[in-house]
Amino acid sequence: MIITSITRYGDKGNRYRIDVDGEYWYILADTLIMDFRLRKGMSVTEELLGEIRAAADYRKGRERAFYLLESREHTKSELAAKLARNIDWETARKIADEMESLGLIHETDYARRLAEYLSSVRHHGSRRIYQELMKKGFSGSDIQQALDAIETDEDELTALARKKYARFLQPSEEEEEPSGFCRGYSKGKNKAIQGLMRLGYSFGESLAAVERVEAELAEETQE
Repeated sequence: MIITSITRYGDKGNRYRIDVDGEYWYILADTLIMDFRLRKGMSVTEELLGEIRAAADYRKGRERAFYLLESREHTKSELAAKLARNIDWETARKIADEMESLGLIHETDYARRLAEYLSSVRHHGSRRIYQELMKKGFSGSDIQQALDAIETDEDELTALARKKYARFLQPSEEEEEPSGFCRGYSKGKNKAIQGLMRLGYSFGESLAAVERVEAELAEETQE
């Protein structure tokens, strides 16, 4: 096989289209062309082309990794998954490992900060936080450390329950729900409990918060 042409590609001036045996083969950066001493008329083998392509993919993936990490933090698995959309998985994993060795990925600290954000800003409970951190690809130990640093504030949870569900918890003569989520509770109470549980709070936390709101509302009505 013969390299039949090396022509500039695009407007940047540092990328070139490589044709082999008269057909398009790949787009390479000028540094790779120099590294492999490629030139028009050069004889190449499948093995050499594979080596060049692997080097090109690594370079491309590495540049994208820097861009992604500059935009926001990532876990290793999350970064590798994004890189693997354009390059092979093994190369993506190697690049993610390199980014970690360069000190650009700090999963333990990232997990802790993300858990704190989900708790204080998004008002998620520990179960929902666990699910979100799992989706990101954090290790079990990092997730547990992050959750250990989070405590449910009863006053904040009560305020959240009141803000979102007070309209369903006003004292009334509403009949008990005969076969709802929690039998014996009103529809409104069931709805409030389920809503808090969807945010990741346990049944016990949700029930306690809802009942605190009910007590507050009842007291206000009597005043």
